[in-house]
Formats: sequence, structure tokens, C-alpha cells
Amino acid sequence: MARGATTRKRFYDATGGQYEAGRYGDPHMDAYRALRDETLLGILTSALQGRRARLLEVGCGTGLSLQFLARTVSSLSLFGMDASETMLRQAAQKLPGAKTPRLALGDALRLPFAAGQFDAVLATRFIHQFRHDVKKQLWNEFRRVARRDGILIVEFYARPYHWMRYYTPARKGRSRHAYFLHYPSSAEVREIVGGPFEIHPLRLAGARAITRLIGAEAMRGMTRHLGTLGRGMLLDEYFVVARNA
Repeated sequence: MARGATTRKRFYDATGGQYEAGRYGDPHMDAYRALRDETLLGILTSALQGRRARLLEVGCGTGLSLQFLARTVSSLSLFGMDASETMLRQAAQKLPGAKTPRLALGDALRLPFAAGQFDAVLATRFIHQFRHDVKKQLWNEFRRVARRDGILIVEFYARPYHWMRYYTPARKGRSRHAYFLHYPSSAEVREIVGGPFEIHPLRLAGARAITRLIGAEAMRGMTRHLGTLGRGMLLDEYFVVARNA
């Protein structure tokens, strides 16, 4: 495991018990999670047409997405992989019994699965952590374990909104280079994916403040309708969806 990956593993092993409260505890995140779940369900319904399929979530964390899918899509066999034992223990506890996803401890750059095993590969709030060249390696590894014509669903953080945030305390003392590693440009995303893809909006810039003003349900509708305007200038987070050619 590379040095950076080892550092992240240690961090999440140490802090993973507070991950959900810290990352999803604010009420405005309810709107984000609901739209992410709705969007994911729509993508999978369209792509898989109700047939039995195998889905792998890379960087599954505490299992929030796997929990949602286990409860809503009976035709899926679910697999999850994460580098953190702390996170995987929580994922295993979410859905005990027959619907518990099969979980594996591993390195996303060397997924512990044979080639072509999965109809769908999912990664939410994961790929942003890595340098551009490593993002490309990860995408290729996702492709390796997906079957031909399988579907890849990967969440990215958008660049335009974060140009504005860089000039605020939100950058937390990071250099320009370190800050923008998390927010690839449109050209960088095209280079990572290397072929046709769709964008599905998940979160708008200023979502916290807007949700307080208009409520969670209205926020979801606003994100769906406005997220693709202005070449993504209003986006904060989005799914990239591509077929494995």
C-alpha cells in the first residue's frame, strides 16, 4: 500500500467512529443524501433494467450507500471494499443477516477482485482524495473489475465553485496545488474517464444556506434542475456515469 494510502487508512481507522456524525450530521446533508440515493437508484434502474447484478462500492466507508441499496434493490448482490477496518465494522453492523453486503479490506489501487466481476462499480466521496495521476489509476482499476459494458458511477467535486472558495478560510491553509487536487477541472475529468460520460448533479454551491431558506425537499428539486446550467458553475458535487467500453 502506498504511503498516502497508509496515512489515510490510519486516519480513518482512528476517526472512523465519528465519521457519520462529522460528515453527515448537519441537517442540510439530509437533502444531499436523499438526492444522492434517488439519483443512484435512477441510474441503476435505467442501466440494469431489473436484472440480477453485482455491484461493488469502492471506499464504502460506514456503508451508507450499501445500506440504502440493500433496502431498495432486491436484485443486487452487494460488495463493499474499504481500507479502514473501523469503517468496515460499522458497515457490517448496518444490515445484519442475508442482505449484508460482502465486505473486503483492501487497497483501491489493487482491488482484491478478479477482472470483469461486477455489473456496476460505485465510488461516492472517495476519488477526490487523490492526485490527478492516481485518479486515473483508480478509474482504470474500476474498469478492470467491471464487466464489459458494465457501468461506473463515481462522485466528483466540481472545480468552478471551489475557485471562489479558495479565497476564503475554507482552504484551511492549504497551498493552491494541494487545495485544487480535490476539485478536478472539466478537462481533467475527461482525461480521467477517457470516453463518453454523463453528469448527474448531487449538490449545489451554497447548499447549506439554501437548504435553511427553502427546505430539504425544495433543495433536491433545485439541484436537479439547476445543476447542469452554466456548464456546471453552480455545482459542488456530481456523479460521473460511464459505460465500461
